[in-house]
Amino acid sequence: MSHPLISVAELQALLRAHAAVRLFDCTGDLMKPENGPIQYREQHIVGARYADLNHCLSAHGDLPKVNGGRHPLPTREAFAQWLGSEGVDPQTPVVVYDRNGVNYCGRLWWRSEEHTSELQSLRHLVCRLLL
Repeated sequence: MSHPLISVAELQALLRAHAAVRLFDCTGDLMKPENGPIQYREQHIVGARYADLNHCLSAHGDLPKVNGGRHPLPTREAFAQWLGSEGVDPQTPVVVYDRNGVNYCGRLWWRSEEHTSELQSLRHLVCRLLL
């Protein structure tokens, strides 16, 4: 298992080597949810996809969830399905970041780590936090 943290220099080296890394920008704002996508559109690491706290990392409406609250967690299966729809498979290294002191990208990292031991399809997934 690799270290859960990755430096900017390490990420730059991976990207220069054209490694198949999936990047997720998880920037969010609890008080103004519309600011996260705006900040992503204004500036993000080239190739990063936006993982919205309210739409990708939470389950709302009729979506299956494991708890209640403002940002209920999606079920393991729903989360794995979303990762798959974003091009993540068991061999895909994932790097997550945000502009909020790792507040929101930590959720994606934590959920991916939680699922690696329980979902065969994600068993070897490596997800790292960009600091």
